[in-house]
Amino acid sequence: MLLLALVIPLLAYGSGPLLPRRIASWMHPVAGILALNVVLFGSQYPVVVDLAVKNAAFREATQAIFMLGGFLFWLPIVSRNGLSAVAKIGCLMVAGVPPTIPGLTLALSHHPFYQAFRSLEDQQVAGLLLFGTAKFALITGTFVLLWRLLTPQPEPPDRDEGTAYSGDLPPGAPAWFERLDDPLPAEAGVAELLQRLER
Repeated sequence: MLLLALVIPLLAYGSGPLLPRRIASWMHPVAGILALNVVLFGSQYPVVVDLAVKNAAFREATQAIFMLGGFLFWLPIVSRNGLSAVAKIGCLMVAGVPPTIPGLTLALSHHPFYQAFRSLEDQQVAGLLLFGTAKFALITGTFVLLWRLLTPQPEPPDRDEGTAYSGDLPPGAPAWFERLDDPLPAEAGVAELLQRLER
């Protein structure tokens, strides 16, 4: 799960510009969500876990498939083009629901599901790790996207070209921030406002 939370998003982000634009564009986020959940649920199936513990080649194959599913999920989320930031946040919120089911099922269970785990406590810790790392990855991705969405643009579109830059403001301050020192309509004179309204 640590691969899913840290390594795979960085790998998808770094490989995005290297992939042909055609490949990155056909990868729909819904397909990525489905791939992630099929791989996540399939890798937690008791027969798969028990076989992966006994057979090293099968364990490596399941890890590779798990990484591929995570890559297909993260590719449209971390790509620089395609979805808007709000759509990416929506995808992360939708994708955050299904990993809750196997994680909490394992963490709150009263009997072991897997023969591979020696005790119930091992299974419960594994469920907490599954739940925690999946939520960490998705919530961190959501916060990164929100941070980028709410960061002011270096050159706001509504700033007049003729106005001089105020040295008191940070360089990325929004244009409305500069207008806070302008006189309010009441300060300009109530009589003038009344005359304008009467016309």
